[in-house]
Amino acid sequence: MVGMARQVLNKHQLRTRETEQRLLNAAEEIFVRDGYEGAQLEEIAAIAGRTKGAVYAHFESKEDLFLALFERRTREYVDRLIASLTTCTTRKQSLEAFRGFYVSLASDRAWPILTLEFKLFSLRHPGSKERLRKAYEMITPGGNDSFQQQVFGSLTPARQKDHNLALLSLGPIVSGLMLDSHFEPEVLTERALRRILGRVFDALFPG
Repeated sequence: MVGMARQVLNKHQLRTRETEQRLLNAAEEIFVRDGYEGAQLEEIAAIAGRTKGAVYAHFESKEDLFLALFERRTREYVDRLIASLTTCTTRKQSLEAFRGFYVSLASDRAWPILTLEFKLFSLRHPGSKERLRKAYEMITPGGNDSFQQQVFGSLTPARQKDHNLALLSLGPIVSGLMLDSHFEPEVLTERALRRILGRVFDALFPG
């Protein structure tokens, strides 16, 4: 009987996780298309194949769903970066892996729009700003000493300051370029964006 109870519980957990992922996937689609203010929970639930009640069973509000989406996307980026660095055995390899990760951001057209929505949201909803800031810190490697040591090695205080500024610049640069690519798609193609981001990275971190 104990084993059966554990099996039922696991199935329930799997269904819960599946529903959460469906809702988050649908939320990303709607938030990108309509923005935070225009997004409707009914439509998110419908796209996910769930009821509006299912949304409230997993998330306290539209705000909570919005923040959960940001946190999930942030974790995905962090996991990708960590995975790319795991097999590196030299600083040169780590720097190349970090560069490759940065250039690959050109393929994600939804993230810059979501990032803009998140930033605008935090300005309009100060109470949620701290939760967003903590999530955002996850993808800002400037404050991660182990990351900097692996990729850049030991730095003097002056160079450390320059590197921190460079690291903080990476996100806004890619976001700005990706947003403009929606207005200049024939010029700012993914191939062009990858080339530009590679040059930006090389200029900021000459190695």
